[in-house]
Amino acid sequence: MYQKVYRIRRSFLIPFFADSVLLFFLLLLSYFLGGSKLERILLTAIFIPVLYVLFESAFRMVRTGDQGIMIRKFMRRKELRWEDITHIGALILRNRVYILLTTVKGFYILSNAYDKFSILVGDLASHMDNEKVEEEVRRQIEHPAKNTSDIIMTWFTAVVLAGIIMIKLFTS
Repeated sequence: MYQKVYRIRRSFLIPFFADSVLLFFLLLLSYFLGGSKLERILLTAIFIPVLYVLFESAFRMVRTGDQGIMIRKFMRRKELRWEDITHIGALILRNRVYILLTTVKGFYILSNAYDKFSILVGDLASHMDNEKVEEEVRRQIEHPAKNTSDIIMTWFTAVVLAGIIMIKLFTS
């Protein structure tokens, strides 16, 4: 039924996975190398949401086909028929782009964190009438905004976490 699949970019998932592993290793070090109770509580409180976001990002997927669109997230899924979508809009905040799918039952948001984002937007627009698609959405097909700040920040976080781990290992 669904022919095209769009996932979150690997260029984001790989450094975010590295961040999660390094954070988990730092958490283990705090337990086994005598970290303070506050340090363990703080690292645990940070690790749990990071792990959830990792799973949410890894499982997030959009599939399109002749009948409609399926949006899959961690442990949930929503299928929309093309007839149910009443409007496709775009919200641009610096280099972040959010495609807003308005339906008869609510709205759904897709960001430019997906791989092949311009193809995804083109696929969505091709199944809709022209009056249902905003002009800004059509501009994203031809000139998509690139968001590299998330990727740079996740790699920077990995370097910082690795530095903290090195300091913790060699000063203990």
